[in-house]
Amino acid sequence: MKFIPYFISTTCLAVFSTAILAQDIKGTSFSHEDWELYCSNTGTCRAAGYQNDDFSQSEPASILLTRHAGAKQAVTAEFALASFEEEELPVSKVRNIHFFVNNRDLGMVSVEGNQLPLMGVLSKSQVNALLEVAAQNVKIEFKHQDLHWQISDKGMTATLLKMDDFQKRLNTKDALIKKGSNSEASVLAAIPKFVVKQVKTANQPYRILEPTQAPYQTLHKTLMSSQPKTEDMGEGFCEGVYTGEGQEAQPIQLYKLSGQKVLASTLCWRAAYNEGYGMWVLDASLKGPATFITETASDFSEGHIYSGQKGRGIGDCWAIAEWVWNGQQFVQTVDRWTGMCKGLAAGGVWELDKIEAVVK
Repeated sequence: MKFIPYFISTTCLAVFSTAILAQDIKGTSFSHEDWELYCSNTGTCRAAGYQNDDFSQSEPASILLTRHAGAKQAVTAEFALASFEEEELPVSKVRNIHFFVNNRDLGMVSVEGNQLPLMGVLSKSQVNALLEVAAQNVKIEFKHQDLHWQISDKGMTATLLKMDDFQKRLNTKDALIKKGSNSEASVLAAIPKFVVKQVKTANQPYRILEPTQAPYQTLHKTLMSSQPKTEDMGEGFCEGVYTGEGQEAQPIQLYKLSGQKVLASTLCWRAAYNEGYGMWVLDASLKGPATFITETASDFSEGHIYSGQKGRGIGDCWAIAEWVWNGQQFVQTVDRWTGMCKGLAAGGVWELDKIEAVVK
């Protein structure tokens, strides 16, 4: 059985989405050890660190450092604290949590809500104390009586260095890692989220082609030939669903869009806990070339394509993508990861974006 998680196929998606959007900033991602970085098309960067799974004394925990593009932008920090044994954690009584850096007590943290994971923000002084030692080995902890959470520093320096590089802060006085005397005159400027006006379309197919019908084979060949060919994907993912005896062709659903265009959709693959539909745009005559959108779609409705793929079976980490029809083409408006699969919460805890947009 083929397993095709979404985060493997984002290379392919990025080729199409960035070409369509033609933004001045291209979102990027990076991960090393227990830290990861996601920077979006707005220039905003979000770096998240997590517990190291070898720290047997640490419960699930994460810290998120966010910095917008532009000069004189401060770093803000959020945290998420969970428990492997949820029933043993009296959440309503967990309030006096202190933040420690290199065994130095930096005071109590502000916790929001009354359920797991415990979420909150660090104060400016707490953030600054952490950043002061970000280029060194650092012990990052949250403590409450007998409860203990520790954020790994493995990968932190490399990840924050990548953030500085993306935002063009290297060798400036406000760089997080590689500081210098250069001014901030040439740092990356922030760009507003681009705006897409969604043109609503039908949410039910007007035609379903079965593999035995005459037009099916010709259309299927057209769709398959339009899939991108990359080193990772070879001839493309959409090969039908494995039945135990081989790949079985799936029906093709056709939806009316606008401007004499239609959306063709078919189930491409199914794995242990994910499945993905292929999506293409082509002329209503079903002749001529097709434009490939994605092979990881989960749903389509009224001009909106949604993709939600689990990083693993328990669903504590998700890759999410969305496209909307603007009357001429599908524009990718979301490319998001919810954070490493670290057992923090069902659905993940963060919104780590590579593409951000406003849909109207």
